[in-house]
Amino acid sequence: MAFERIPLLVVIDDTKRWCSAVVPELKSMLEHRGFVVNVHRMQDGPVKLAGHKAVLIGAPTFGAAIKARPPTESFATYIEAIDGLDEVQMGVFTVYNFRTGDAIQRLKGLVLRVGARYIAGHAYSRQRPKRGAHILPAECMVRVR
Repeated sequence: MAFERIPLLVVIDDTKRWCSAVVPELKSMLEHRGFVVNVHRMQDGPVKLAGHKAVLIGAPTFGAAIKARPPTESFATYIEAIDGLDEVQMGVFTVYNFRTGDAIQRLKGLVLRVGARYIAGHAYSRQRPKRGAHILPAECMVRVR
């Protein structure tokens, strides 16, 4: 049986372009692990699942993660509107400046709310985005089939 690359969709809330700072490295690491990666920004309009077997969602965590906590209401509504998420595996990530707060748990809650199977989550520091960068791609490689 021939090897087939697995289609994976990365959907981000790219407010202030924080998620765009980590997505190129994340995409490269996923592609080296056998995925075909498509990236879509919420700001670019609606997206269709279109045969992807897994989805990663990312959102920024601004400030001290006390008042502004991801996902925003608009991002949650955006994700909930994607048809077919209950049939895929999903992972989450946040990009933070000072601290993550409960961002990963809140994003995981969104994944569970749409009925998807949760893979893993990771928080990326804006100051040191490569620290632990391998965690989410490695979890996807092991769990997504």
